Formats: sequence, C-alpha cells, structure tokens
Amino acid sequence: MGCLFSIVRAVLGLGLAVVVFVGFGLSLLLTNFSDKLLSADFYKDTIAAQDTYNRIYDEVLVDDKLKEKSAEFLGDIKVVSHQEIVDLLREIMPPEYIQQEVEGSIDRTVDYINDDVETLEAYVDLTVSLDNVKPVMFNYLETKIDELEVIDPGTISCSLDGLTDPKLANLADDYIDQFTSMADGEVPLAVPSLNVLEPLCREVLFAGFYDSLLSSTELPAEVTRSLREQRGRLKAPFQAGETLEVLKVASKLLTEPLIDEAVAQVRQNLKEGDRFDLIYQLGQWDNESSEAQIRSDIADGRDFVSRARGFGDIAILIMMYGGTVLMALVFFPKLSSMLRWPGIVLFITGLFYFIAGKILESKVPDALADVVQTGAGKVSDVPPSVTDLGGDILISFGLQMTDGFTGPAMSILVIGAIMFGASFFTIFFGRFIPFLK
Repeated sequence: MGCLFSIVRAVLGLGLAVVVFVGFGLSLLLTNFSDKLLSADFYKDTIAAQDTYNRIYDEVLVDDKLKEKSAEFLGDIKVVSHQEIVDLLREIMPPEYIQQEVEGSIDRTVDYINDDVETLEAYVDLTVSLDNVKPVMFNYLETKIDELEVIDPGTISCSLDGLTDPKLANLADDYIDQFTSMADGEVPLAVPSLNVLEPLCREVLFAGFYDSLLSSTELPAEVTRSLREQRGRLKAPFQAGETLEVLKVASKLLTEPLIDEAVAQVRQNLKEGDRFDLIYQLGQWDNESSEAQIRSDIADGRDFVSRARGFGDIAILIMMYGGTVLMALVFFPKLSSMLRWPGIVLFITGLFYFIAGKILESKVPDALADVVQTGAGKVSDVPPSVTDLGGDILISFGLQMTDGFTGPAMSILVIGAIMFGASFFTIFFGRFIPFLK
C-alpha cells in the first residue's frame, strides 16, 4: 500500500510539475502581450527610438526609386535636386506632424483592441499637409527666382507704332517661352531685364507679349483664364521694370493649376476629411479582400484577445500558483519534501525559460532580418531604404518582446533555489509548525 501511495504521489507530482511549467510559460506570453502589445507606448517608443520620423526624410525619401512619387506630390514642378524635393516635403509635412498623427492612430487602434472604443480608426490626417503644399511651393519658386541671373538685353528702341525693333519682338518671345516653361513646372535659370528698358518699351513689350501669351495653345485653359483675370497684377510690376517681381507673380498664376491637380490626385485616394485610412488602403491594395472584410477579421481578433485575456488570467492563477501549492500538499506532511520538490520544479522552470529567453534574444534579430529581406525580395519595387527602416523597427519590436522573458524567469529560478535550499534546514523551523514533520 505504501509503495502504491508513493507511485501515485510521484505521478501527481510530475503532472503538477508540467502544469506549473506550462502555466509559467503562458504567464510570460500573456504578460508580454498585455504589457507590450496592448500598450500604445510600446509601439510609440519603439518607433521613435529608431529615429523613424527623421529617417523617412534622411534615408527613405532620398532614395532614387521614390523620386518620381515625391515629385508628383509637389505638382511635378521641376525641382532642381532630389534633396530639395526632400527638404520641401519636410517643410510640407514636418517629422513632428507625422509623429503626432502616427501616434494618434496608434492610440486609437490600441484603445479599440482594449475594448475602450467601438470603432477602429487607424488613419493619418493629411489636411494640414495638403494645405501646406501651395504656400510652400510658392515660397520655393520665389526663392529660386531671387537666384536667377538677370540678363541685359541691350539697347532697344521703341515707338508707339508697335514692336518695330526686332530685338523687342525677340524679347517678347523670350518672355513667352519663360512663361510657357513655368506653366510646365520648369524653373527658369535666367531672365532678360526689364529695368534697362524705357517705360515706353516696357508698355509696348507687355501689350505684344501679353496678347500673344493669351492666344498661345501651349497653355492650359485654366492658366489662360487666370492670366486674363489677373492682368493688372502682372502688368504693374512689368511696367515698373521689376523683372523678378514679374516672374514671382507669374509663377503663382502659372503653377497653381499644377499644384491644385497634384493635391486633388492625392485626395482621390483619401477618405473624407483628408484621412489616409490604413484599413481602407489595405482593402484597396489586396485584391482578395475588402475594407469590410478586414474590419470584420480585426473585430473577430479583438473578441478573441478579450476572451483570451480573461481566461488566461484565471488559468495562470490556477496553473502556476495552484499547481505549486497542490504539489506541496502532495508531499504533506513532510515539510522538507513540501519545499524541495516544488523548489526543484520552480528552479528548472525558471532556468529553462531564462535560457530560452537568452537564445531568443540572440536569434530573433537574425530571423526577423531574414523575414524582412525575403519579403522585400518578393516585391521588386521596394526601395532598400524602406526595407532597412522597416527591418530595424521590426527587429526592435522582436528584441523587446523577448526581453520580457529573462527577468521573470530569473525570479522564479531564485525562488526555486531558495525553497530547495530551505528544504535542508527544516529542522530549525519545522518545530514551530506542529502538524508538519
């Protein structure tokens, strides 16, 4: 009978050891899940720690593969260098603004997963950025115009009869070419001076040049209409001989349709309120799914997370702590065994998960780097800069997730070691507990 009881006790002890081992593993997973994956600060701090919002400009947007897309956002105005494009985009959409919008989206998403709100709103509001495009581009054009070389056209004679001097006719053609080029988004490099001309020459030049410009078939209809409506704004600096001011006024009239069209094209892919809605965009990119289906899948996932968290807390409490207590009771009333065997189990459990955590910390970065490289390799048009930034963020997420394993594992290991050690000294304190041996 005593032998049978010993076998039953051993089997129960082994079974409870497995329960404690699994329970602690679940506690690590759920603790990391709750404290990190369900915390907005975890995502915000990780993204910010990689200097993501500055690297978008310093590394991603300077990539040659993104040059065309970046230029489109600026209205296809022929910005001199790619770096200037990036600088303009930084001014239109500052890193601080992107960070504010991204972090706001993270807060709303985590609130949704945590059942704090009923509707998932993962979006970036681009209203301010789109409103910035026109003033920023106008300011850029004025800056470039201030840098133009003003060329002396030479001596030109004029009369009230019209463009009698061939040089004046050539000058009118030069200005028509300049205006036509600006309407195509090109920034001029040099311009003939108006200031050196006599007032009569400027008046005659403007009349001939302006009429020819309005009859040009190379200008878009909206540009021609704008020039006709704003004749006075253009004529005043022209007759005053303010060469650069003429181009500054003209630059707004000629390029505004280009900029408006670029902004309108961006808005076509946005939802109401100029929102870049991530869920909507995923539905557009994935031909096999839709926005409604994605939202339904996320809602199902939220319900599962909610149930898992509620069940997980109870299960861990029962498995981890209940299992340890029951194991001690299996060896009742012998105090040394009640401490020794649970101590051994806790020590082994802590040691295993501590080693596993260290292994994960060393292996996860390489594994995630491989995932990023493999995924990027399947999409040929992904710029290397995007892959590098995405990889750094993903690896940082992975490292922080595995980092939560070693601390609790070490605590359990130490507790187990203390219990195991104490089991050899029960003679000193066991006498104070009369119902134990």
